[in-house]
Amino acid sequence: MLGVGYVRIPAADLQGLAEFYKATFGMQQIGAILDHAIILNVGATVERALANTSPRVIVDRRMRSNREYGPNDNNCWVFMTRGIEQVMRRAQRNGATVVMEPYPPVSRMGMVVGKFRDPSGNLIELTEVGTDDKLYLHDIDN
Repeated sequence: MLGVGYVRIPAADLQGLAEFYKATFGMQQIGAILDHAIILNVGATVERALANTSPRVIVDRRMRSNREYGPNDNNCWVFMTRGIEQVMRRAQRNGATVVMEPYPPVSRMGMVVGKFRDPSGNLIELTEVGTDDKLYLHDIDN
């Protein structure tokens, strides 16, 4: 295996969902596939997004959402982030529905997890590793 190339996310409203991911995660459109998919990646500019070697996100209107499943019933897409609280609030402002507020799972990994549904109903998990222990991890050892 060479690595993960992209994550394909179902889009009920193709352009609308692309705009959601741009506004929420600072992504740029770096391409498209015919009239059914938009390719995005993280970067302050299109040039930086094109140069970024991380996996791309493709929003695709041909796919079905996992909206019918509960927060732990089915697949979800996991985005590693910093400032999870701010990203969660930004997602809400851009039309997401919070499913699970960020919390620290009982783990020595120092991680915080939160979940939301994007405007197409897709379950998205945010994970932050190494978060300030004063904000989230103070109860783990107690």
